[in-house]
Amino acid sequence: MTLNHVSHENAKIGMRVQDYWGRTGTIRWIGEFSKKSHSPINQAGWHYGIEYDEVSKNPLRSDGTWNGKQYFTCQPRKGMLGVTRDYYPEVNGKYVALLRQEFGDQVATWHDFELVKFCIARNYDMSKVIKMLGKHLKWRMEFKPSCDEYFPPTLGEDYSCGYTGATDYDDNIIFCERPMNNKICPAPVFLEKYTIPVIIRWHITGIEMGIEYLRKSNYYSKRVCYIVDLRNLNSFSRAMITFAQKLSLVEQDNYPEIAGRVMLVNCPTFFRVCWKLFQLFINERTNQKIRLVPPGKGFEALSEVMAVEDIPDFCGGPSTKWMETNGGCLGSSDPTKVCIIDYCKASDSASLQIEMSENS
Repeated sequence: MTLNHVSHENAKIGMRVQDYWGRTGTIRWIGEFSKKSHSPINQAGWHYGIEYDEVSKNPLRSDGTWNGKQYFTCQPRKGMLGVTRDYYPEVNGKYVALLRQEFGDQVATWHDFELVKFCIARNYDMSKVIKMLGKHLKWRMEFKPSCDEYFPPTLGEDYSCGYTGATDYDDNIIFCERPMNNKICPAPVFLEKYTIPVIIRWHITGIEMGIEYLRKSNYYSKRVCYIVDLRNLNSFSRAMITFAQKLSLVEQDNYPEIAGRVMLVNCPTFFRVCWKLFQLFINERTNQKIRLVPPGKGFEALSEVMAVEDIPDFCGGPSTKWMETNGGCLGSSDPTKVCIIDYCKASDSASLQIEMSENS
């Protein structure tokens, strides 16, 4: 059984619902806008006025009043108008309890919303959710992902990235990436220098760091806003396509709903053409979160979704926090916290040329 949206015929004032993103609230108003121009969110059709359980800095949130008209009353920054197709009956609590009963101690330390994400990924078809989560738990036992793993310092020089500690307007934590930041290490050289197994572990470490940030917020922030600077990307190879495919599969199978927004800024023309190929490896829901931004348009695009002070320097903003929080590196600064892959230390850049199993 999958989850279906609440139609306006079946909706009632006071009904508990959850939205497309899994956030919960209560219906406080039901109404129809015949024209987009009449709607505060610029969409025609039936709308719900929702009082969310949590506040948000989204500019469209209010106390139930928009453009001088009061639709309902609630606390500031909890009210939102939305189209009916984005709202579903509240079921998170019921299905979280089911998953905790099914998996017991294996998910005892997990936040409820971490389980909700697996439900969203399979549209609450619980037989599929249980299968997906079971596979993920098996993968965790074998792969042993960590937010505190050591990698060669040159990785941070060749591919700088980091969390800023800030959030966008949808409360996603901001993560910045500059692939091929070191121009003497273009993409093909990067893949050969570090190898796919090591890069995948490094990428997963970045995701695990993000999960730690989400947990520290008690999942007030529920996802990540990725800002990826592609200005130094100038070619694609078969190895790069293989890498993108492997990475997207690992991420989609094991970290559903980690991305709230993906801003690919300074996109070269060739990348925008090749994107159609990359989209084949990414599910539809994730594709809808991705925006390609041409060179010189990054500041304008990002100012729509976050405060100006949080826009990174490589997009014309003032923020360098992404380089300050962990020195532009992922993982640990302790060289003893190293993973061994087929007898090759993932922290030893000189030994990374050793052939390694891609199933590690």
